[in-house]
Amino acid sequence: MITQLGLVTVIVSSLARAKRFYRDKLGLRMLFYNRKVKWLTFDAGRVTLSLTVPWSRQSKKLVGGKTGISFFVDDIQATYLRLKKKGVKFHLAPRKEKWGGILANFEDPDGNQFFLLQMPPDWR
Repeated sequence: MITQLGLVTVIVSSLARAKRFYRDKLGLRMLFYNRKVKWLTFDAGRVTLSLTVPWSRQSKKLVGGKTGISFFVDDIQATYLRLKKKGVKFHLAPRKEKWGGILANFEDPDGNQFFLLQMPPDWR
């Protein structure tokens, strides 16, 4: 039986650069970093965010796209302003959606796109 989503992996071009972005700008706690196996993980709440570099010519195509991954936040406006001040590039400022959530869209240094998401109070 599946109990929860445990690990999500995103392909990046440089683990060193990704480490600085996800740790220093987003504020995620690093769990594991192994240069030899080219793998880096961060604590993202109940899910571990995994980063790795392309392992083949085909996987290079996975760098710099829409991931569909959302980071939940309690105060999207404050988080948006804090990240923007740290130089995080946003494509969409916080906006309320018809279904009640508030989201913003940002990217990492490789162009991988993510959402900040403040869920409606009745959804949690």
